[in-house]
Amino acid sequence: MRTRCKKKNITTFGWVTALLTAFWWSWNTFAAEMSPEEKIEIFATLPDWSGIWLGTGTLFDQSQGQRNPNNITAKPRNHPPFNSEWEARYQKFLEEVVWEGRYIDPLSFGYGLGVPRIMAPARGLQFVVRPEQVWIIHERPDARYIYTDGRNHPHEDLLLPTMEGHSIGHWEGDTLVIDTVAVKGGIALDRTGMVFSGEAHFVERIRKINDTTLEDQITIEDPVAFTEPWVVTRRYHKLEDPEAYMANVKAVENDRNPVVDGKVTMMLGAEGFEFDPDAVYPPNVAAFGSM
Repeated sequence: MRTRCKKKNITTFGWVTALLTAFWWSWNTFAAEMSPEEKIEIFATLPDWSGIWLGTGTLFDQSQGQRNPNNITAKPRNHPPFNSEWEARYQKFLEEVVWEGRYIDPLSFGYGLGVPRIMAPARGLQFVVRPEQVWIIHERPDARYIYTDGRNHPHEDLLLPTMEGHSIGHWEGDTLVIDTVAVKGGIALDRTGMVFSGEAHFVERIRKINDTTLEDQITIEDPVAFTEPWVVTRRYHKLEDPEAYMANVKAVENDRNPVVDGKVTMMLGAEGFEFDPDAVYPPNVAAFGSM
């Protein structure tokens, strides 16, 4: 009887401790509200990133997706530092799916880009810089919210993995440092279907190099898939048109599932695509890691 009571007390204590810890983290997730005077003072120190910014090239190019990776017309990207297991899966996916013409990018079906691919939109991006937040607005329309008011990430038990994850940031002079966690694993990074695990951690350093150029240096750490951090640099050039604006681009053709001969051929579920190696019209695999 004593033993059972002791175990019960320990279990109860553990639950109470866990709940109190989660409450403490959730309480400390939010920073104290800034006064109007504080906002004005901070706003005066922030850089001017107004305008529409277009990236040069693609964030991760498509050379690995070609049947001949040695094609001299392609500029190969730095290869991700996969460990042996993930490298084998990636090569298998390239050979059996991509190079056989059976890969369908989720982007073609109107799926979100996710971090960090969201930083390589075809039609540019726009920044709204405020003392307590920075908004990065994209074409779809998608938006990233970077909290710069001193808050922490929520406790891991309270984090819900999403395409964009949870981002907090701070300023180091005129450089915005963004820390992003809880990005959903298995999001296709490029046209080759390359993915990260759900443990990936992203740190970006965005700064204005000159009046017409922004740079985003992205450091990616993935303890499950990588052997070392991967650093990728993306640059953006400001549109000269003073009347430039971003239109909301809706993928109208993706509003319904494709219908052939009166039958629905594919269902786009909330959990994304699942790999089916025998499918005639295969849905996309947003995660070769599941192979």
